[in-house]
Amino acid sequence: MKVDREEQDQARRDRIARAAFELFARSGLEATSAQDIARAAFVSRTNLYRYFPSKIHMLLAHFEKAVQSSREDALQRLNAGAHPQQVWENVSVRMADLGVRYRHLVGAVGQAVLGARGSTDTHDPHAGLKTAVTLAALVEPVLVAMRHQGHLRPGVDTTMLSALLVDACLLALLHGGHRDQREVLRDWQDRFSLLLHGALAPGHTLPLRDRDLNP
Repeated sequence: MKVDREEQDQARRDRIARAAFELFARSGLEATSAQDIARAAFVSRTNLYRYFPSKIHMLLAHFEKAVQSSREDALQRLNAGAHPQQVWENVSVRMADLGVRYRHLVGAVGQAVLGARGSTDTHDPHAGLKTAVTLAALVEPVLVAMRHQGHLRPGVDTTMLSALLVDACLLALLHGGHRDQREVLRDWQDRFSLLLHGALAPGHTLPLRDRDLNP
């Protein structure tokens, strides 16, 4: 049946992306060959390239699943009545943990996502476009909840602001020189506060950051 074939294709795609990520995490993107990935995923090199045109696509596919999982958790927390700032901090902790743990892969992800907004990369200028959208979709529910609660000006474009926040956080990881997760979180919170300053409704300020992030 068609559905069965689609499910099999998706399962194979997920298996390839997972196997590739495990190899990238251990050996790095450049040191991992297509043959290494094909062998680990139990597929031929022909099938490998049928699902993914490049190694960066494999990396982004696995990364997107982690982001989608964080988004589902954030939506559940918001629907349960959690404060948007608390949800943002929870999301930040999860994403910062990934950024620090796999810092040797951050460059490839960051460049693909940032490059998708206008780069003329001759290999694939749109490799990170889907990931950029997925990341923005992780942030936007927090901003929408803030607007519904009256913390943001009614006319604020939450989609654009989400993209700006994603770019700012990626740039921080790429160029911030952070030594650990705590420094990443502090940097992200500062950027979050700065970018939202002009979007806040009159009379509103951002809640104080979690005291656990302070020295």
